[in-house]
Amino acid sequence: MKEGLRMYPLASFANSRRCMKSTTLGDIPIEEGTFVMADTLTLHYDPEIWGEDAEEFNPERWINGERAQAAWIAFGLGPRQCIGMRLAYMEEKLVLAHLLKRFDIIATKDTESDLKLLGSLTVSPESVTVQLKRRV
Repeated sequence: MKEGLRMYPLASFANSRRCMKSTTLGDIPIEEGTFVMADTLTLHYDPEIWGEDAEEFNPERWINGERAQAAWIAFGLGPRQCIGMRLAYMEEKLVLAHLLKRFDIIATKDTESDLKLLGSLTVSPESVTVQLKRRV
């Protein structure tokens, strides 16, 4: 689930904050009241953080649990982390468990090998074509 959210974060716009007092980040001045936003997609696809396979779906990268924890911000970080994160995980697990219990998911001749992402308030694929075959 983490790898899916790394590659396709749902609410990347939610990682914005308003600067409470003027400061400098490196050599960039940031004035009080300025909104600052983390670029979630760039961070989640950075090969310096995730390795040369950063653009590939690789759930195994999460096995040891120590790699790039602070670079994964699908739900934000710290005290302002999304309050619904645990609920979202539970819903995702429940839906996946029910789908996989009842259906086989089969690629078809129309199944996309690469997903074309549409960006707006959320990031989502243009389409995902699979066949669901009811298990007996």
